[in-house]
Amino acid sequence: MKMSHPVVGLRRSRAGLSSSPAMLKEPAVRAGFLAGMTIVRLAETFGVMDHVMHDYVYARCEQWRASEKRGIREDARRIVVFSRHGREGGGYDVRPISLPRITMHVKAIDERTGRAA
Repeated sequence: MKMSHPVVGLRRSRAGLSSSPAMLKEPAVRAGFLAGMTIVRLAETFGVMDHVMHDYVYARCEQWRASEKRGIREDARRIVVFSRHGREGGGYDVRPISLPRITMHVKAIDERTGRAA
């Protein structure tokens, strides 16, 4: 006899959950997603409905994964871009360039990486 998972079919109360992604902070959602949090857990943490979080993450997850590989880190206060600087004798150093998280820098990074704003 096949048993279903006890959580399948469990409906959570929608009272108090937002149906809009307007108040979500992208750096915090990105950090949680890249750390391995599930969509359901992210939705609970940020107080939105599951489908809202799914749509929000789905629209951005490829860019988030790509930016991790390119060496761009963001939080609520700053954007850190890791750049390679060649040495005279060969090889290179990776140096962090810290930028304040202002609209001008966010737009420039978005244009450079092809990320949707």
